[in-house]
Amino acid sequence: MHALLEAVGDAPYESDEAQDVRFCLPDQSGRERWLRLDEIPLPPSTPAAWLR
Repeated sequence: MHALLEAVGDAPYESDEAQDVRFCLPDQSGRERWLRLDEIPLPPSTPAAWLR
């Protein structure tokens, strides 16, 4: 969660028709894209999720 919050920062966000929240973030080429939290790429150094 911490890595996602860092990735989002103060990016603009909005809710779509399905009530999914999307954040406007730059992609690798610098183009802005609207992404859900599960679509945001995280750096390879991000620790894996804990197993339950």
